[in-house]
Amino acid sequence: MIDVTIRSGSKPPLGGWLPPAALSAPQADVLNAIADELIPGGEGFPPPSGVNVVGFIVRYVAPSGQEAKWYPFLTEAEFARRLDELGSAFVSASSAERVQVLIGLERDDAEFFGRLRDMVYYAYYSRPEVVAAINRNLEAGRDYRNSPQPYGYTDVMDDWDDDLLSRVKGTYTRTEDVVRLPLPENLRP
Repeated sequence: MIDVTIRSGSKPPLGGWLPPAALSAPQADVLNAIADELIPGGEGFPPPSGVNVVGFIVRYVAPSGQEAKWYPFLTEAEFARRLDELGSAFVSASSAERVQVLIGLERDDAEFFGRLRDMVYYAYYSRPEVVAAINRNLEAGRDYRNSPQPYGYTDVMDDWDDDLLSRVKGTYTRTEDVVRLPLPENLRP
C-alpha cells in the first residue's frame, strides 16, 4: 500500500498559494523566455509569455516563510536565485543560444529542469487562451476543457445504446452483503 498521508497535517493550498511567490520583472522575463523556448507559440497557439504562465507558476512555488513540501518543491528564494543565475544574458540571447543553455540545465540539473519544465507545461495548458486554441485548431481537441468536470465531455459522447444495455447480463452485490476478507500477513501494515 502506498502511504499518501501528508505528515504535516495540512493539505496543499487549492489553486496555489495566496499571496503567491514574488518575482522581480527581470526574473519574470527569464521565466517567460524559458517558457517560450520550451513551448514555442505558433500555428494558432499563443506563446507562453503571452498567456501569463508566470502568474500560474508563482502560485505553486512556496512563497517566503512557507516550506516547499508540495510540488514543485521549490521555495521562492531558491526559484528566484535560479532565475537570477540565468539573468538578462539568457533573455537577450538568440533562440538557439537559449536552447543550448536549457539543454545544459537539463543535463547538469535534471531534477530542477524537470520541475521547471513540468510547471511551464501545467501553466500553459491551463490557460483559457490555450484551451480555446486547442478547441479551434485540433480536431481531437474540440471538446477539451480546462476541467472536464462537472460537465464531462458531453458534447462528443454518443447516446447510450438502450437496446445493447438491455441485453447486458450481470450480477450485483449489495453493499451490506460485502464481506471483509483478512489481509495476508505479508500485506499487513
